[in-house]
Amino acid sequence: MNDKLTVGYLQTWGNKVSFVEALNAGYDTMALAFGTLDEAVVGITDGIPPNLKEDIAEAKSNGAKHILLSFGGAKDYNTYKPGDASAEDAGQAIVNFANDYGFTGIDFDLEIDGTQSDNIYLDDLCFEIKKFNEKLLITAAPQISQGPHDTDLTLVSDGNTSIYEVALENKRFDYLFIQAYNNPWPKLSNCSQVDTCFISAAYNNFSKQNLASMIVIGEPATASAAGTSIFKTQGEGQEVYDAVAQEYASIQDEEQFGGAMTWSINLDAENDYKFIKTLKSKVYF
Repeated sequence: MNDKLTVGYLQTWGNKVSFVEALNAGYDTMALAFGTLDEAVVGITDGIPPNLKEDIAEAKSNGAKHILLSFGGAKDYNTYKPGDASAEDAGQAIVNFANDYGFTGIDFDLEIDGTQSDNIYLDDLCFEIKKFNEKLLITAAPQISQGPHDTDLTLVSDGNTSIYEVALENKRFDYLFIQAYNNPWPKLSNCSQVDTCFISAAYNNFSKQNLASMIVIGEPATASAAGTSIFKTQGEGQEVYDAVAQEYASIQDEEQFGGAMTWSINLDAENDYKFIKTLKSKVYF
């Protein structure tokens, strides 16, 4: 079975792209950004899109590997607000919503401070989701931090703190969609997040850290998609996209390699899908 994914986040705002359109462009896994969790009430930002069930069903029938519902987003935008709801109640609500619309997994793109109680709650929530539907994929999209240069990279949700620690320890995530952008500090062997070589360097570092999840290194689709990135520094010439895709190709046979991720499909669409088209021309997954 090919467990390597081409993942893209599909925004509910901006230019509208359907799951079927994203699949036809080359993405096999789409994460809808964002689902909302308020106590134990689940919804979607900007309201539920028309024909959502039909769009998901058609994409799946035409070969989509996964359609995920993602919670979280940028700190000031955060849609993950379980409040006083028990993990069991929130988990049941999430699973009911996912089952109703046909989502095959849940993604946590949390960019907020993580207290110990927040860590424990997220771990409990992941447990409850699997309890109610063991077939649902659970993924997370942590950011990258680091102490001194050339030390091990760390997975965080905000700054140097992480809401993911307990869930990672308990092996709750099937895949990690690691954001290799938006932080100018981390550096491995002179490779930073503005260099294409950071893709393989980050993968190689995380693959030695005994993570239980499949590792997916993420990049923005365009220069405007992130604050610090390869495209922000090097531009959007075809040669830059070629170099990024070649980096993914160089690690695609590694045991823990889980594929590639981008933010976002919508921005890639505005750029004639240059990210996914170039990626698919260089890799076999």
